[in-house]
Amino acid sequence: MVDPLAVQQRLHNWCQTPETRLPGDHMAPAFIERVGVATLYPASPEIPNLFWAYLGDPEARTDSGWDTPSGEVYTWRWKVGRKSAAFYTALIRKRPTWIRWSLLPAILRLCGSLRSPEELYEVGLLSGNAYRIAQTLEAATGALGTGELREQASFPRGAPSRAAYLKAVEELETHLLLAKVFLSEGDAMHHTLVRKQYPDLAAAAERLSLDEALDEFLQVYLPQAVYANPTMLARDLKIPTAAMYTAFERLVTMGKVVPMPLSGKISGYVWYEAATTITKNEKGNPHGTEATTSKSAGFYLA
Repeated sequence: MVDPLAVQQRLHNWCQTPETRLPGDHMAPAFIERVGVATLYPASPEIPNLFWAYLGDPEARTDSGWDTPSGEVYTWRWKVGRKSAAFYTALIRKRPTWIRWSLLPAILRLCGSLRSPEELYEVGLLSGNAYRIAQTLEAATGALGTGELREQASFPRGAPSRAAYLKAVEELETHLLLAKVFLSEGDAMHHTLVRKQYPDLAAAAERLSLDEALDEFLQVYLPQAVYANPTMLARDLKIPTAAMYTAFERLVTMGKVVPMPLSGKISGYVWYEAATTITKNEKGNPHGTEATTSKSAGFYLA
């Protein structure tokens, strides 16, 4: 069972309490920068999201309304995107996800494909439709809107063609080959290739080993998440569970995390400073929770 104080620390760090909630979209860029990876709406218990951070409530439910908090957060895609505050894609459980720029090389190495669309197509890992879209984007002089892309990649109007187009786009997103960009005006989303739009970040990803990328991600993620379920986190990032556990064991050796029981036979890890804080309180810290801090998590428990 996760220690209640660790749970409270995570909720606080992820702005899922009334006292720490995000007051509006203007705070979203700083939130994404701090947590590293965040989904737009709830997608996984192991990843923070902007919807719960806006409401300050991890039990809040989304809906299909436009004049509701769900509708408000939906517009944040453009409000945050136009500021180029973070990289936007469909990653965590194929849901809309924001990634801070400095973490993008590690995520590309962990979750994406470093091979070109042509190579993936030749070995059967990319369909003809997806490859055609990639070729169209490669030849384009800039990012293309959805209508332009469908027309130039020969996906005419009509439900069957639209379905084929969306499936092809999903393929490219699965490999993290596709970048969605937001122009300064209008609500249309534009598309380009990651390697074409962000060549330096793509090159940085190629220089990372899997272990280096995992370590880099966890060093950003853990101070804010406080604790983690490696099995679920590996599933969210679509990487081998064994690789995730090996990364955590490296952090144990470095003294940065300690093992902890989660529930039943499931074990996890807690960030060292958070674990130390919890232990002090369990042993009767004379100052109580009012003096409990976690500098690495950027958080104070009041």
